[in-house]
Amino acid sequence: MPDAVFVAALDMNGAEPLYLQVARHISSLIGKDSRFVDRLPSEAELCRLYAVSRITIRQALASLAERDIVVRQHGRGTFVGSLHRPGRQKTIHSFFDILSSKGLRPEMIMLDYQMRLPPQEVAKAFETVEQALFIRRGYRSEHTPLGVTEVFYPGHLASAITREMASARTSTAILREELGLRVTHADISIGLSRASEDVAQWMKLSEQTTLMRIERITTCAELGVCEYSRLLVSEATADFRIGLNGDIIHNY
Repeated sequence: MPDAVFVAALDMNGAEPLYLQVARHISSLIGKDSRFVDRLPSEAELCRLYAVSRITIRQALASLAERDIVVRQHGRGTFVGSLHRPGRQKTIHSFFDILSSKGLRPEMIMLDYQMRLPPQEVAKAFETVEQALFIRRGYRSEHTPLGVTEVFYPGHLASAITREMASARTSTAILREELGLRVTHADISIGLSRASEDVAQWMKLSEQTTLMRIERITTCAELGVCEYSRLLVSEATADFRIGLNGDIIHNY
């Protein structure tokens, strides 16, 4: 029998291809559902859970494999990719640095700066439900949108991060150079997300377009978690990945 929760995650009559919906939902379950921690369920089991054809499941898994979210091993099954497993890294990079290293001349645009209640996953990382500073920035090169970053800082750091600072400095520079904090490690994971209305508008995409999402939870000495950030990029931009040691790896 199909699983009602899995089936409810899909819009069978929607414009978005069914396999992309399945891929995004699988991505959201990795590391959170006990069936999606190390090895994924078999194709037959996924077909049953989602009540879709084997072709749809294979397309979804192929899409995830292209992004290194899963690794498919012939005769053994599908496994969670190493980048999607919780892991601690000592190096953090700003999206601005990544784009510059690709030979681009990126421009950083402030899109939002406000105090707000953090979403559940951010509040859990900060271990508080108090308001946090939220900053959204858009990145473009030669007027072409490349991506969006969404960053949360705990409330006790908010007063030290001015709008002017956030407009001119990357999140990495704010932590290290402006606040003088020592980053001890960062947990990075990769998944898929639907573009919100604001993000889609900035990136000139249709709303609900599937984007690659890179999440980073940064921990600073003596402070604990000092930053929670998301990088949202389109397929055309995401020709890089971040290795287990934090190095930028280009896909040519």
